[in-house]
Amino acid sequence: MRRNLKKIQTIVLKKKETHQDKVDKIINKLLLNGYDLIYGNTIVTLSWTLPFYKKNIPTIIAVHELTFGIESVYSKEFVLENITNITKIIAGSRAVAENLIDQYHADPKKINVVHSFIDSTLTIQKDKENLRKELAIPSNHLIVGIASAQELRKGTEMIPLLVQKIAQKTDIPFTFINLGGDSKSSAVRCSKIDAEKLGIADTMIFVSHNKFPNDYINLFDIFLLMSREDPFPLVMLTAAKLKKPIIAFEKSGGATEFLENEHGILVPYLDLDIMSTEVIKLMKEPQLREKLGKNIYKRLEEDYSDEKLTLDIFNLIDELV
Repeated sequence: MRRNLKKIQTIVLKKKETHQDKVDKIINKLLLNGYDLIYGNTIVTLSWTLPFYKKNIPTIIAVHELTFGIESVYSKEFVLENITNITKIIAGSRAVAENLIDQYHADPKKINVVHSFIDSTLTIQKDKENLRKELAIPSNHLIVGIASAQELRKGTEMIPLLVQKIAQKTDIPFTFINLGGDSKSSAVRCSKIDAEKLGIADTMIFVSHNKFPNDYINLFDIFLLMSREDPFPLVMLTAAKLKKPIIAFEKSGGATEFLENEHGILVPYLDLDIMSTEVIKLMKEPQLREKLGKNIYKRLEEDYSDEKLTLDIFNLIDELV
């Protein structure tokens, strides 16, 4: 009786289409188009490119993610099994390449490092003085800040404690701008509570994510990266384009290779005591701020220009088609 019921259900009730069924349907249609090459612009596209690779169609995946980002999408076992089934991998930084090799056994011969890049021209909507007045920041205050999504990977929950440490160590007046997220974010709400309890709420300004982040980064005297893991953050390149001295954690990803050799300041991983000391050092030394800003701008223009890096990608594509 139960067997007969199942047969009736199969006939009468159509099987519900799964997400994979939908993906397979799209891929089967795309396979009919006779593409010469498939380019995926994130590790997320790995499962989508596999059918093309199996049909001997060259595939390139540009990977911008480190471990956290990769394993938020796929299991480690899936990546280990399939990372070899790609013709070429473009790694967004040396850190990304090394992680793919060390953690997922990717073939080094298949990997080309081509760093992420930003447009050669940045747009600024509001000048510094007007924006400073709008935010009610006193003219004698130095401005330290971040521009980031408000999440654990980005380390934004550490900001109130860092600000407290800076305030305890110096009498130099400063304002800290936390750019990103808004009051609807639980991370921002927690940071505001921490700032109140730590007694530094008056020192911090929380600015919601908006269409003109460059205006605020342009206002900073010192730019911080608090990320635990970040492949090669574009906001870091924006800060470099605006000649801002940058401080970041070692072992956090692409910031290490961008800031090394005195192009910025790297502090031990998650060491807020040393980071606060380095911030104060830059506060006290305007010449050092200017020097680091010029150094990182020069590095960006010479080694990470959009013209050079896009050419590297096009040359790789030309080799495969």
